[in-house]
Amino acid sequence: MKYLILENKIILKDVLNYLIQIDGLPKIQRRLNLYASDDSGLEIEIINNKVSYRYLHNGKFIYVKNKNLKHFFKYISKSTQNFIINDIELLKFPNANLLFNTFHGDILVVENDFPIGLKEKFNLKVYENINDHDMLFCLNPEPLFDEMGTLNKKIRDYATKTALDIRSSSSSIKLRLSNLSNDYSHIEKYFYMITNNELLSPNSIQNFKDKFENISIIIPSYNSYVVPTLLSIQGQNISKENKKKIQVIVIDDGSNNSVVKDIECIKQKLDYELNVVTLNKNMGLSNARNVGIALAKYNLILFLDSDIILSKNYIYDINIRLQIIPNAIFVAMRKNISKDSEFTKEYNLLNGIENSFDLDDSRVITKRKEYHIGWNKAFKDDIISILDDSNFFKQLGFGARIGIYDLPAVVAGHNMAINRELINKYPVFSTEFVGWGMEDAYFASTLIASGCFVIPLLSSCVYHIDHPPRSGSMEKKRKEAEINFEKYNQMLDSGWEE
Repeated sequence: MKYLILENKIILKDVLNYLIQIDGLPKIQRRLNLYASDDSGLEIEIINNKVSYRYLHNGKFIYVKNKNLKHFFKYISKSTQNFIINDIELLKFPNANLLFNTFHGDILVVENDFPIGLKEKFNLKVYENINDHDMLFCLNPEPLFDEMGTLNKKIRDYATKTALDIRSSSSSIKLRLSNLSNDYSHIEKYFYMITNNELLSPNSIQNFKDKFENISIIIPSYNSYVVPTLLSIQGQNISKENKKKIQVIVIDDGSNNSVVKDIECIKQKLDYELNVVTLNKNMGLSNARNVGIALAKYNLILFLDSDIILSKNYIYDINIRLQIIPNAIFVAMRKNISKDSEFTKEYNLLNGIENSFDLDDSRVITKRKEYHIGWNKAFKDDIISILDDSNFFKQLGFGARIGIYDLPAVVAGHNMAINRELINKYPVFSTEFVGWGMEDAYFASTLIASGCFVIPLLSSCVYHIDHPPRSGSMEKKRKEAEINFEKYNQMLDSGWEE
């Protein structure tokens, strides 16, 4: 390894742009290092919300399951009293790490032969051993707990910024949700540094067209006309070359209509890879999504419903964000349209549908509806805006609720995007839910409980084609929602395992 010292803050942006150009987009990460001040050689490292420790004499980090992290710190403090604690922010490139706030200032850590010419281009000092460079500052050792038994403030602050659960006990999903923040403000700072665009900007980022990565799109279809969805993917504002990096998987979930026949009529108009899987009988939305995940080839994954039309920059905007922020679920707001809308016409779909800010998504503005279950009575007659009132979901952490919405509930399955690395168990979607509602909220709750943020996409939207309830009637839809809501709460009380 080589360490390049970035002494001049002025060139930081130029170095970052150069790295992006030659090595791709970085992932935003945060790291907390705790070094024992005694002779034990104990080092604790937390990267985002993954905890490990080692003793320098054996050099190998041991992973700590985050079931009762405060208990782990108490156990450590019995033998090692004080630690030097440093919170480091970093941008992780495929072949380099750009670290901020280290004892040696801002440094670039690279493999020995990468990147060629960087030292000369920016006149950087290079060290084979970082300890050969004089430290810019040194922190005083601190106890893990004060006299009252309160965990160190640096650790608590770090936990809030990284959705790390450090409370005494988190044996269920519900308890973990009450312990975790969704304040992703620190991510916004580095997203802007990388892209020169605000994370929550209403404008599409158009300066990384050559950084588009492979993505798998999973679309369950049951007795629905999926053609507009597929044509809106073809109409995305990306090059033909980038469309070839898209894998679309349609799961025909035992439909009675001609899903496959409809797709065959437009297949020759599509530049992306299209896989169609036909199930012999209807097995439900969760099962169909699980089938799609099993067939997905790529790390970036987007789930869509078969009645959704994408605005023209949607896949590009999602793609860039997923690369930079791997520990988040992204969701866009929707606008309802009729099946006869001009937006559903083939010509308009293939030419790309513009983004809309005239949204009727219930997360943007809502009043209680008859099928809404679990509504807080304090909001009974109010018209509220979840997006605005929660500061773009940032204040929905720690189990907070506004109206019908807590943090898992704002993740609507009609469009949601994740990195596959967030998935740590299969099947991913629970098949316990029958009919309408709650399978997407439970899916979200398991990811949030593992330290995943929920972030809205505002630069693109989706259009939802109105149709009668697939349950057959609004009354049946409401009854399905009641049963699934009760089941959902029972499942949240079940044990959580990392």
